[in-house]
Formats: sequence, C-alpha cells, structure tokens
Amino acid sequence: MKVQCPAKINLFLEVTGKRSDGYHRLATLFAKINLYDVLDLSIGPRPGIELTVEGDRNVTGGAVSAGPENLVWRAAQAFLRAFRVGRGVKIHLVKRIPVGAGLGGGSSDAAGTLLGLAKLFEIKLDARKKARLRALGARLGADVPFFLHPAPFCLGTGIGDRLKPIRVAGPLPYMVLVYPEVGISTAESYKALPKPSRCDVLTRLSHLDKLIGSLKRERPLQDWESLLFNRLEQAAVPALSHVERARRILSRLGARGVRMSGSGSSVFGFVSSHEEGARLLKRLQGYPWKVFLTCCNG
Repeated sequence: MKVQCPAKINLFLEVTGKRSDGYHRLATLFAKINLYDVLDLSIGPRPGIELTVEGDRNVTGGAVSAGPENLVWRAAQAFLRAFRVGRGVKIHLVKRIPVGAGLGGGSSDAAGTLLGLAKLFEIKLDARKKARLRALGARLGADVPFFLHPAPFCLGTGIGDRLKPIRVAGPLPYMVLVYPEVGISTAESYKALPKPSRCDVLTRLSHLDKLIGSLKRERPLQDWESLLFNRLEQAAVPALSHVERARRILSRLGARGVRMSGSGSSVFGFVSSHEEGARLLKRLQGYPWKVFLTCCNG
C-alpha cells in the first residue's frame, strides 16, 4: 500500500508565548503543498518493524536513520502497541521533502504511517479511534496532528496542535520553493529568538485575521502578500544568512510574498503563473540550492 505524505508551509507564524514545559505557543496558518514523500507499507513476515529509506543526498542532507530515531519507525511502534496489532510491518520510505527545511516532512511521514497502518490492518477509524490516533500523533510531534487532519489549510494555536480548518476560496498562485541545502535546528531557532513586544504580537495577530479573511474571500495576491509573516526569521541563528540570501534573490527575480517556512531553512515565493515559475526556476539553476515549482493543496 502506497501513502503520499505532503509537505507544508507556514503562510503565517507568530510566537505568542512560552509554556512552563518549554514549548512555545504559536498562532500559525498551515498549508499543505504538492511536494510528497512516499511510504510503501506491507505486512511483514514476522512481528516487528522493518524500515528502509531511499532519497537523494541533496534532499536528505546525508543518511536518514532507518531505526528508532526515525519518526516513521516510532509512529509504527506507537500504532502497533496502541491498537494491539500482533503482526509485523515492512515500510519503505522515499524521501523527496528536504530534511531540516521547515516543511514538516518527518511529521507528515509519521502521520502517513499512522493512517496507512490503520488501512493496512483494516482498523475502522470511528471517532474514538481517531481521537486515539490524534493523541499518538501529538506525542510524536507538534506538527503531526495537522498532517492527520484532512483539511489542506488549518489555523494552528496552542503549540500548533489545536487546529481549525480554514476554507480558502479558489486556488492560491503557484510558488517557487527554495531549499538552500542547509538545515536549521528548530530548538536552536526558538532558543535564539528575541522576545517580541506584546504590542507587536497583537498587531501581527490582527494581520493574521486579515490574511485569513482575504483568503476566504479569494482576494488577489496583492491584497494579502504583505500580511504573510514568520517571527522565526528574526532568530539570531547563523544559518539564517542562507535564508536571507535566498529571500533577497527570489524577491529580486520577481517572486512575491517571499517568506521562510517554519523554522527554516526553506523559502517560498509566489509567482503569477506556471510559466513564470518555470522561467524563475531556470534562472535559479546556477545557485547551489534545491528548487521546486509547486502549489498548495486544495
């Protein structure tokens, strides 16, 4: 059984506070995009988990663990235990989403594993079992619940795990996505983030409301591109110099609403058409980056 696991971008990300357990509170607008990892799941000949991983080194940033460090392996273990499945599973993961890029690839793979195993073992997901799956996902990572949710766009609050689906009217423009081939640690990024003023946070949150309203009313890009925001672009992390360079170049070449996704290092910018995006990709060929022409789901 094959499962496609989409990447995501954050059209908006504000840090609204910090919990006593160290997690940061967020207000973020998630959007799934048409860039996928692929899982191939089958029932194994013996109990246990057999995971293999395949991927371009420029995407994975080197070897990706096929053991308990991998979220796919951990999701499978959590599922087999929670649903008391006494059989084994074989999983082959094809990595196409860059690692350490703020695109949620590992979280999406974990969600795909949970949903795929439910189908593979013919476990009907009623409301109670869906709630159990969401609880498993939340323990695996803050972004996993978004990938378990069927909606292509969600407002995320809490630590990003409290989700409200957002109905966006009409497709968003195509986007060019740049991975500068440098990973950024999410924990390091939050640690190096200066605390914003309360007034600034409240202003940004009002922009989030306007952004959601514009997307619901299918307003053109020029009406909402200035409302896109990512607080983590202000973290004092050396690797962000690569992000800043990618943002400057994308903007200079005509992409609009250029922002970093999540904690980085990927950068996205919107273009007016597929043809313009293809032209922009050709002009980026000389840079040591991985580039994609894609669009949002839905």
